[in-house]
Amino acid sequence: MVKPSKLIFIRHAPVDTEVGYLPDNDPDAIINEFKIKNLASYLPQDCIWYVSPLKRTIQTAKALSKYVAVKDMILEKKLKEQNFGDWAGRKISEVWQELKNNISQHNFSFICPEISPPNGESFLTQLERVSIWLEGLQFFEPQTAVIIAHSGTIKGMLAYILGIDPDKVIGIEISHLSLTSVEFLAKTDDKNRGGRFRVLGINNKVE
Repeated sequence: MVKPSKLIFIRHAPVDTEVGYLPDNDPDAIINEFKIKNLASYLPQDCIWYVSPLKRTIQTAKALSKYVAVKDMILEKKLKEQNFGDWAGRKISEVWQELKNNISQHNFSFICPEISPPNGESFLTQLERVSIWLEGLQFFEPQTAVIIAHSGTIKGMLAYILGIDPDKVIGIEISHLSLTSVEFLAKTDDKNRGGRFRVLGINNKVE
């Protein structure tokens, strides 16, 4: 029987944002030691960790690693959150003035997947780089890896492996410090229908 590998995605700890403003592109994480320790108890020991190189994900990973043995911690640029460019740190009301005249609006998201902020990137661009990372991920034997990333990164992963329309996937809630788990087969084992990936759980919150 073919044994799949497992990927455990964790959204970083929350960040401090001023009411009425968009967060900065690279804010610090707010580390709650009790929640971190509780989450760590659900993670396997001695795995490879892939971590977005932004401060909030690195800080979350370092906090968790106090309670979990990590085999190796790899910083991966393709896991970064969508770059909101010139809109980062600005008043939401100001940014909305630039968005309200767009032909397309979204029911559940600030911006539609194809919109790129000035000097930033669209969700579609983020989805593309996440999918490139997933396709390049090869394990020589079945194992588990932990990925500490962002809401947009995890949504991009789900869009890619399940073939979900980007308009629909950005409406999926991914909470801070939640677990989203998938299994995947090596390319050589992908011989039948159903694809290489299987979702085990989405946005599981550890209380």
